[in-house]
Amino acid sequence: MTLGKVTDRVCADTTPVGAGNAGAIILHDQVVVVDSQYLKHAKELRREIERTTSNRIRFLLLTHSHSDHVFGNEVFRDCEIVAHRSLKARMEELLSTTWSKESLEKQIAELRKTDPERASRFEGVQITLPTHVFDEEFKITDKDLEVVMRHVGGHTKDSSIVYFPAEQILFSGDLIFSKAFPYGADPTVDPDEWLQVLKNVLEMPVRTIIPGHGPICDKREVQAYIDFIKTVKDKMIAMIRAGKTAEEITKDEDYPPFYSISADPRRQSTLAQWYKVWHQKAG
Repeated sequence: MTLGKVTDRVCADTTPVGAGNAGAIILHDQVVVVDSQYLKHAKELRREIERTTSNRIRFLLLTHSHSDHVFGNEVFRDCEIVAHRSLKARMEELLSTTWSKESLEKQIAELRKTDPERASRFEGVQITLPTHVFDEEFKITDKDLEVVMRHVGGHTKDSSIVYFPAEQILFSGDLIFSKAFPYGADPTVDPDEWLQVLKNVLEMPVRTIIPGHGPICDKREVQAYIDFIKTVKDKMIAMIRAGKTAEEITKDEDYPPFYSISADPRRQSTLAQWYKVWHQKAG
């Protein structure tokens, strides 16, 4: 893993293989970590942070509940693990289904046959829940420095952003897959909320964005996402009103490519889920 220096107080790993980005904000007397990646990444992340600063890691902030952002939580058991209330509820729900010990063992066994590298991401994981939940906003203050975590929804019902005002840096979570097509097929996705969050980000004093995946970016990437989601929505709504079928509406050739080829399974599943949301809203 590569923990790159963004500023003197912020560092991030934006090149993980098969996992989401993560980072750290170094305050005067403590460190705030954003997302934990998978277990093996989390161990490396913590080692690199502790090589970078002698300040104690006090908080782990979770931007959303997808496994590549929370399966390393156990590495930060000695910290306050903070998330939106719905994120903890979602993790508890998954612990009784696809994240149960029996289910994970079965998934690992199957993956070892076809994709050993992916299987290794789940091996040895002890899923660790947040220790503190909030409803709208959570703030950490250290003398003149502040970190603000805000629930926004969009990508998932439990999505939050993390903002460091002193340096105008935003951790967007998976609201941004920088230079790549996003994953928008979570069953709790709301593309309208997603669009509104991105519009709100444009109004914020943000200079640097550490996305959930991909390289560090700025508001130009936010605008690109707004333009794409709005274009997809306008086309889908028009076709829904025209009585087109779901298959006709979700054909890739009807939409801009946006960093991907039409055969990308992430693209197909995303468009299908967005269609479900807008079709339901259209009544």
